[in-house]
Amino acid sequence: MVAEAVSATGYVRIKQLAKSMRCNAPDLLVLARQNDPFYAGSPAQESRAAWFASLWERFAYTTGVHLRRIHYQLVSQHDPQKDDGTPYENTEGCWGYLSEAAKAARYLGYVRADAFIDRRNPEPHILAPGFRQTPTPEWWVGELAAGLPTVPVGLAGELNLRLPHAYADGYEYEPGDQPYHVELWVEKSTMDDVLIPVCQELGLNLVTSLGFQSITSVIALIQRVAATERPARIFYISDFDPAGDGMPTAVARQLEYWLAEYAADADVALTPLALTREQVERYRLPRIPVKDSDRRKANFEERYGEGAVELDALEALQPGVLAQLVSEAVAPYRDGTLARRLGEASRQAQQAVDDAWEQVTAQYQDELDAIEQGAEPIVDRYQSRLHQLRDEMAAELAPLEERLDGVRQAIQITALTMTAELPARPRPESPDVDEGDWLFRSDREYLDQLAVYKRRKQCEWQEESA
Repeated sequence: MVAEAVSATGYVRIKQLAKSMRCNAPDLLVLARQNDPFYAGSPAQESRAAWFASLWERFAYTTGVHLRRIHYQLVSQHDPQKDDGTPYENTEGCWGYLSEAAKAARYLGYVRADAFIDRRNPEPHILAPGFRQTPTPEWWVGELAAGLPTVPVGLAGELNLRLPHAYADGYEYEPGDQPYHVELWVEKSTMDDVLIPVCQELGLNLVTSLGFQSITSVIALIQRVAATERPARIFYISDFDPAGDGMPTAVARQLEYWLAEYAADADVALTPLALTREQVERYRLPRIPVKDSDRRKANFEERYGEGAVELDALEALQPGVLAQLVSEAVAPYRDGTLARRLGEASRQAQQAVDDAWEQVTAQYQDELDAIEQGAEPIVDRYQSRLHQLRDEMAAELAPLEERLDGVRQAIQITALTMTAELPARPRPESPDVDEGDWLFRSDREYLDQLAVYKRRKQCEWQEESA
């Protein structure tokens, strides 16, 4: 019932839910009211969204649109106006107004949410494999390797009549066979030299940003997850400061909102990985003052104490720790034995096919040997008369060729009727991990997920000190 009550354009529904639960609407939100996608649809947002949609239609946009381009196209028009009739100018204030209007239009479905491109943040490092169709174990038989020689100019083909080989397939290992799609999200790219090698080794996507991630980045993530058809786990790394503390929650809230539209059945979870207060204390990282102009300073320092720490300090003072944190966090979601087990299954399958093939074709090898022995003296006599005796050689080999055709057909028929007991393809082992304390999980109901967000906002420092 709650899941139905809170959906796409949720302003009215949140108010209805708050009324039924006898609480205030902000109590059912995680982000500020103007930023929380589940509260989209206020009269002001509806007006701005409709205004933005009129621009979209007026300028005939489709896909691949960058918001900054819309801004400059708008200010170049004669007497451009905002939805309230006031002038739209080339100022930071109007740019912010346009950004909010575009966000509302995406939330409310006035424009396609995935039609935008993000040029503010770096391109993600797509190192993790996408969708992989799991092979089905099977066997197959090659063709008879050689026939009797002919004499076009020289002797074509070798007089080596061996049975074709039977092959077992479907046991190859690829990184896409791993049970989970894992991504590492980082608020800055200054750690690329440390994180890219780790992500390459572990098969992770690395997504960096310049501060908060965009709606476009979140939707792109969901589309990647939908394409992989595997559960997805996202680890978030950010500075230990007021902004970094809120980034995982902001992305989680966007994931929660857009999953319903782009991958409703996907299994996705997100958790902060670094920097945490516990890591700051364990590695004795020096704190720096938080700017007084940061409105989140008081709340952050009430929860965590005075001062912030940049992510760069961890690598500078404790080299290798960040890579170790990533490796340890990802380890439960990687089956380290899968490649070895697939290799062993492949060897077992090949042995099973070899044994079965040898058993059903033994009689044909005897006949092939006899044909080869019969052909050898004929070939020898014609070696020095290739051109002249081509027809004679072909005539003499004709009976043997006919017999060889019979053997070839018999082998093909036998291959169709042969059975071999192949071992089952080993499946990746899913981790036995307690994810109850993860910041976001797609299988939670709205109010259950809301409670997790709320708990994160509580002052953990005071609780531990009490």
